[in-house]
Order: sequence, then structure tokens, then C-alpha cells
Amino acid sequence: MKKILFIINPFSGIGKQKIVEELVNTKLNKDLFTSTIIYTEYAGHAIEIAKDAIGNYDIVVAVGGDGSINEVSQSLINSDIILGIIPAGSGNGFARHLKIPLVPEKAIELINKLNITTIDTVEINNRKFVNIAGIGFDAEMGHKFSTLTERGLLGYSKAVLSSVKDLKTEVREIVADNIKIKKDVFLIAIANATQYGFNAQISPSSVVDDGVLELIIIEKFPIIAAPAVALKLFTGKIENSKFAKTYKVSKVKIANSGKTFAHIDGEPIELKGDINVKILPKSLKIILG
Repeated sequence: MKKILFIINPFSGIGKQKIVEELVNTKLNKDLFTSTIIYTEYAGHAIEIAKDAIGNYDIVVAVGGDGSINEVSQSLINSDIILGIIPAGSGNGFARHLKIPLVPEKAIELINKLNITTIDTVEINNRKFVNIAGIGFDAEMGHKFSTLTERGLLGYSKAVLSSVKDLKTEVREIVADNIKIKKDVFLIAIANATQYGFNAQISPSSVVDDGVLELIIIEKFPIIAAPAVALKLFTGKIENSKFAKTYKVSKVKIANSGKTFAHIDGEPIELKGDINVKILPKSLKIILG
């Protein structure tokens, strides 16, 4: 009998998490699991709950969006605890990449099958993430999205339009493994998985257990090219854009003398000083299909 903890973000996404407690009681296989449910109360609370779960539970399930998964996984990386996911966010980029069902009942059925694998994670300036981090456009968009009361695709679209209107490009110096790059960039993304959410695939070739990360640089482009770039992003063809370049590497250093807006798995943060990123191969156990 395995002990399983569900950490539910009651404020995540568009409301799917509200039915999860009932589904846990009715659909979780009671012959395999004894379950506990804890609701988060503030930003960062899931990190604390998951850390306290080590040694007390076999599985910890994040119920929420990419931000909730990030908080839970931070405490589980390089531990024996297994991560489960019930997507209940807005974009659900990491769950979409892993093909975890977006319907909560189906996600619980997946947990019942208990198929476990081990995936890579990534460290950026001593913070961990599982999906995508970045600076530039996507970071500005993440900061705007976090302030909106309207979630879902409509809120996401408003954040995109607002960010495109306001954003300035910036010349950045980057060292990726032994490759030196200096470009006027629209965004820099560092990817373990393929997409931000809503099938916006910034790194279509990413694989979460291949021991490398993808550095994606989209350089400055004329505003007239924006619709074509966006189309390639949402059709999984951004790597074919003449404005985009992808590097498969194990570590990245981005020169940064001051403070920079960034995002980690969609959650807005501020980074100070040089930005250092490295892959953490095979560092997180997770339930997949």
C-alpha cells in the first residue's frame, strides 16, 4: 500500500481543481493507495508541503498548473518520492508535453496505473525547474499574465498582445557549452520540455529524459514578421523560422549585470547577476502513461 499526498492549489487555472477531492475519494484505487489532501494557502506553500512529505509519503501529486508542478517538484528532485500530476492550470504546458490527460478523472486513472519513469530537470541560479525558463518576451508576458484576473486562453492572448506592444529587444552575450553568442534578442528560452502551454511549442524537439537542454534564441525581427513567427510557434515549426536558433547543450551562461525579469515554468521572478543554467539528468521520478 503506497501513501499518496495530493497538493491542491485552490486558485489555479480555471476551476478544474475544485472537483479533484471528490474524484480522489471515488476514483483513486483504494487497494493500492492511502491518500491525503492538502490545499495550498499562499505562493510557495507547495514547496514546503512537498518538502515535509519526504519520508512520509511515496507519491506526491501536484494539482494545478505549471507553477504548482514547479513548486512541488523543487522539493522532490533527487529524492525517492514520485511526482504525479493532475493538470488544473490555464496552459498546462508540461502536462501537455507529457501527454497527461487534462480531464482530472483521466489523470487519476493514469495514477492508478502507476507507470513510473525518471526524467531530467534543470537548475537556474540555484532554482530548479522542469519545463521552460526564459528572459525577454516570454518573461514579460509571464509577468503581465500573473497580474490578470482573466485566466485561460483569452487572458493568455491579452498578455501576449500587451507584451508585444511594449517589449524592447536587448543585446545579450551567451555561452552555451563552448559556443559564444552575441545577439539582439527577442527572447531566450531554456527548455527541458516542448511548450509553454496552449500548444505554444517553443522547443518542439525537446525530450525530458535525453540528458540535454535546449537553448532557443529568437532574435530581433520586424513587426511585420510577428504573425508568421506566432504561426510557427503554435504549429510546432518555430525551429524553421529564420529568426530562431536552437542549441542542444548541457549548460548555459547569460551575462547579466543588473536585474532581469525572467520566468521559471511560467512563474515570474527577478534574476540578479549572471544567469547560469545546467541540466540535472535523470533527477525526478514521475508517473506517466
